[in-house]
This record gives sequence, C-alpha cells and structure tokens, in this order.
Amino acid sequence: MENRKIAIITINYNTESLIERFIDSIVSQTYKNWLIAIANNSDSDKILNRVIQKYSEIEIYVVNINKNVGYSKANNISFEYLKNNNKLNSDDLVLVSNEDIVMEDSDFLKKSVEFFDKDDCSFIGPKIINNDGSMMLPHKKETGYLKCLLHFGNNGIADKIFNINSYFKKIINPSEVFLINGACFFARFKDFDKVGMFDENTFIYYAEELLFRKVKNAGLKVKYIPEIYVKHDHSGTVKKNYNPVFKKKFVYEAEIYFLTGILRVKKFLLLLFKAERKIEFVLISLFHKISKN
Repeated sequence: MENRKIAIITINYNTESLIERFIDSIVSQTYKNWLIAIANNSDSDKILNRVIQKYSEIEIYVVNINKNVGYSKANNISFEYLKNNNKLNSDDLVLVSNEDIVMEDSDFLKKSVEFFDKDDCSFIGPKIINNDGSMMLPHKKETGYLKCLLHFGNNGIADKIFNINSYFKKIINPSEVFLINGACFFARFKDFDKVGMFDENTFIYYAEELLFRKVKNAGLKVKYIPEIYVKHDHSGTVKKNYNPVFKKKFVYEAEIYFLTGILRVKKFLLLLFKAERKIEFVLISLFHKISKN
C-alpha cells in the first residue's frame, strides 16, 4: 500500500541538466505516490519549462520565484505552496533534496516510507555518498563557537583531517542524531510545518544547523538511516554558479548570523572570528586569482 504521498521539493538555479537527471532517478522508483515541487530561482523559466515538458505525465509544480532567494527561502516557498493548495495531508512526507542528488537505488523511496511506518521519528536522513566516494555525514551534537571557528562539522577538509563525525562512516544501523544533511532528508509534513520550516536568515549555509535546533527544541526525533542511500554530485549547483570567493562570502554571512543571532557570542570572540575569516578571505581571493591566470 502506498498511502503516504511524498512531496519531493528541490530548487533550480541554472541547473536544468541536474534537474533532468534528478527527475529521471525519481521516475525509476518503485514507490509511485509522489509529486515534485521545483522552486525556480533562475531569472528565466524557458529552459526549465522545456525540461518539464518531457515529464507531462508526472505531477510536477514549478514555483516561479525568478530570482535567486537562496536555499532556505526557496524550499520554504515551495512547501508553503503545497500547503496552501492542499496538496498534502498531515500524515504525508516531505523530501527536501538538492537537484544534484541521484536515487540510484530504485527502492529508495519505498524503504524510506517503510521506516516512517515502523518508527515514530519526525526526520530521517539517508547515507549521502559524494561522487569522490566521501560522505555527507550527520552530526551528533550542535555546533558551538569553536566548532564554527575551526570549520568542524561541515564535511570539509577540516573534518577529513581530524576525522570529525567519522563514527557515522562505520555504523550500519539507524542512529538518533542531532542533525542530518540538508542535501537530502525526509520529514513528516506536520512536523516540518510545526517547527516553522527553514530559517530564512541564511542564504545557503548553516540551514541545517538552524533547522535542527528548532527540531530539538520541539522535542522531535531525528534519525540517520545508513541502509538507505543516495549519490551526490557534491556542490554541483554551487560550483556551477559561484566561484570560491562568492562561496566564502555566503559562508561568512551565515556564520555571522549564527554567532550573533543564535549563539550570541561575546564581542571579543566575534572580533577574533572576523579577524581570522578576513585572513582566510584574502588567501582564497589570492589563490583564485592565481588559478585564473
């Protein structure tokens, strides 16, 4: 029985080829009770419409925003569209996914729904395998000042050097966690609505940290399910649209909001953080210029 509908929410920002590959992997799923909502962050919908025409038999909703409002706001707009137009019931599920995800396992949706049927958790995240074989790992605990300063917990170079969250590479059974990665995760419709969706004060980065702090405060359960998996073209959208300098700018803006709006760190710690990031920004800008020459 396929009683639960899954609303698959994704974003297009000049990534129509990724959207097409993403939809192809959804169509191949054995579980068929789903719809797709695409938040169009591009300033034109002509190319996206040509892609969508290929899937005329599928329930797809394109929510035209026509400007780049970022990850958090775009996903929220799609969710609110579905909610306001009564596309889902309270027992249905939401799958928030990057368009650079591929559901290689044809039973991915089926297995995910079956887990919700037998467990009372509100959010679940699959194993996310990047194209280089690395993984987008969940977090056991919230991020604090030091973790933010040292770039720990963002699945980057620092995590690989110091084996941050490496425990999750080895587990084979479902595990309760603080945070699952925003590249691909499921939520119960009613619970995603209950926590107020994403915090729109971030453009791309730190969206998961802010969301799952609200989830924790609401007393809801989050689980990482390593037996279900997807493939991920890591930063496919970011690499296509932003150079490293712009990417660093987005990260910095999210970090400053997190430190001042959420952690409310002392002035001295904030000044120390800004000084360190200024050095990083200068170095990244320099390396970017050298690489272009």
